Amino acid sequence: MAASRPNHRRIRIHMVLESRMLAEAASVRLKSLLPGTSVVGWTRSWDVYQHRQQSVADVVILDNELTNGVPTPAKVAALVVETTGVVVLGSTTYGPAIQRLLDAGAHSYVLASDPSETLAAAVDSAFRSEPHRSAAVLQLLAGQEPPRVSELTRRELEVVGAYISGSGASVPETAARFGISVETVRTHISHARRKYSDGPTDPISKMELRRRMIRDGWIAG
Repeated sequence: MAASRPNHRRIRIHMVLESRMLAEAASVRLKSLLPGTSVVGWTRSWDVYQHRQQSVADVVILDNELTNGVPTPAKVAALVVETTGVVVLGSTTYGPAIQRLLDAGAHSYVLASDPSETLAAAVDSAFRSEPHRSAAVLQLLAGQEPPRVSELTRRELEVVGAYISGSGASVPETAARFGISVETVRTHISHARRKYSDGPTDPISKMELRRRMIRDGWIAG
């Protein structure tokens, strides 16, 4: 559990967002809405962030749709270990996927379509190690017990994600990209399909596998 921080707003923010335009716009608005706030860094890559030279920021705004093969919950968990406030910014509206991020330790999940005031409130709460749930997110999380989100290993996510993301790739192309055998690629795909199928007699297509992985927040749509 992160230690509580003083209740003031000299917040140092690092943004791990794929879009520079989004990062610049968010920076301007946050500095206006939270006087004293500074954006100490921006990267579009999780690997680059992990190897940064700067000290740990007070709050990290993390893009849920980063296309680098590391599940967002794993990134959140790593940030929590650093006692960093975590705000995840994304477009998924699927409750179980959002809940998985919160369970990993994110202080809040903010929809990309939310107003700047919502992001500012989430950042301020994360700085104080307090959760923040917007009305929109509460509505997405409300209702019956959410269905289980299928868990994929990092390697499955990397290989299967490359196979189905965007315009997709063939099995041989995916094998060549990762320097592994065609049979190994097929094994990873088979494991992912089995995790997402509704039973042994319900094989799912490549397009349906992609749809479900987007729904669960594993890959960007």
